[in-house]
Amino acid sequence: MAKALLGHVATPSSLLLEETVILRRRIRDLELEIADLRDERDLLLGDGLRRLAAEASAPSAPVPA
Repeated sequence: MAKALLGHVATPSSLLLEETVILRRRIRDLELEIADLRDERDLLLGDGLRRLAAEASAPSAPVPA
């Protein structure tokens, strides 16, 4: 009766275990790629912000009348 209420729990097959390992590896690889892309984005944003700050602090040329 308990099996009917909870559902039949079968032991995982070797194919299922192998697929789980492959998917976990793919997830890990994608997480590393995301971290690399975020680092690259942060570097580019930092360079852009430094460039904007330098432009803002530079004296502006007089406007011709």
